[in-house]
Amino acid sequence: MKKIISIITILAIGAFIGNMLNIGLSHAKYWQSLAPIDFMKFFAIDFPLLLVPTAVTLLPAWLGSLWLFLKSEKKSETKKYWLFAFIGLTLTILQTSIYHLPMNLDFIALKYDAATASSKLQDWVISHWIRIIIAIISGVYALLGFQNQTN
Repeated sequence: MKKIISIITILAIGAFIGNMLNIGLSHAKYWQSLAPIDFMKFFAIDFPLLLVPTAVTLLPAWLGSLWLFLKSEKKSETKKYWLFAFIGLTLTILQTSIYHLPMNLDFIALKYDAATASSKLQDWVISHWIRIIIAIISGVYALLGFQNQTN
């Protein structure tokens, strides 16, 4: 059972990273090419479409890493690796909830003038790449946890 959960968790982390890379390499580039007010109007359509793939990939990754951490032998390398994977995924959830989501909702509400929207979007993109790096690190720790686990 632990092996199956590990594989599902690693696949989910990989899918989450892929989703985040897609957002960073395509959506964000397109958003930055638009006039700021046009971006916010388009974002109101685009953002809800990005929620489902993010949740469908991040939730099993997060829950799986938590389960594997809790079920690993005490004081083992495996437990440590799954803990680090879980912490990294938790950081991405916190970053998304505290930073990205409120800003996303403000974009949708057209809360910003053009100059502010442009600046906020630039900060959003930089922060998004930090989220990707954290997710990749989580994936590395998940792979290490998988390699070290017994049964």
